[in-house]
Amino acid sequence: MKIIRFENSLRRGSSSGFTLIELLVVIAIIAVLAAILLPALAAAKYRALTATCLNNLKQLDTAWLMYADDNDDLLVNLNTYFTDKNGNVTVTTVPWGAPWRTDISNGQQQPAPNKATQDGWVAAIQQGYRKPTPTIDGPLFQYAPNPNIMHCPADKHDLLKFTKNTGGPFCFDSYSGSQYLNGEGHNGNCQFKRADIKHPVDRWMWIESSDIRGENIGSWEMNIAGNQASGFAGSSFLDGNDAPAVFHVASACFNFCDGHVESHRWANPGAVASFANGTSVPAAALSKDALWVAQHYAGRQNP
Repeated sequence: MKIIRFENSLRRGSSSGFTLIELLVVIAIIAVLAAILLPALAAAKYRALTATCLNNLKQLDTAWLMYADDNDDLLVNLNTYFTDKNGNVTVTTVPWGAPWRTDISNGQQQPAPNKATQDGWVAAIQQGYRKPTPTIDGPLFQYAPNPNIMHCPADKHDLLKFTKNTGGPFCFDSYSGSQYLNGEGHNGNCQFKRADIKHPVDRWMWIESSDIRGENIGSWEMNIAGNQASGFAGSSFLDGNDAPAVFHVASACFNFCDGHVESHRWANPGAVASFANGTSVPAAALSKDALWVAQHYAGRQNP
């Protein structure tokens, strides 16, 4: 009679499983790789966001140039609401041309925007760029027909603050136009023709802005001190409404009157970010950054 024997494979020591030590080693290796790769992935993400932001500004830049070409060299109005020759808010008189986008804070959009939902607010801001009223077209829309170019994907400064029916603060638009390039106020320092800009490669048009009111209203200005000879020493940022932004880790994006775009790294990004968030920051901590912006700030004081 033949006897069949069954043997326990575990007792023969033929198991192919991991030991506890081996598992711990694998976990440790994964943790080390994650620690190495995650910062690199984060950096790649921010580079991609910066590239998108620069592309947005390039489209605005190109539209700005094409508008001037089609309008006898006139610069597009970089304010965000209509004013008459006396500075009164009105949609019936547009001596400066229609604003590059019409904000939703001055009651000039028709039909009135829906501020009850975040989607309604975004749609209204896009409407202000596309066609603010049934009879007025957005001046740049025909050249750059994508209203999303107003929003930097790295801009999160108010997207998470929306409160239903409050009227803000909320921001979808990330860029604010330079005041003295046919912007808000239209005063003696304003330039109205592209030929007025003598150094277009060094004069920016739109800056990434962090208006504490939410939407970037009007155009962007700063306190200008001195002159070209002094390098505009003593110039400073304005509190609150016209704070520069730091959406790209330590940098902000700009476009320039010659058609190029660039990312500028702030000398003191922590101070600029704190200032943009409404924190009181000593002027000395912001002086180098304010000086750079002032030296590239277009206007009759700096053609």
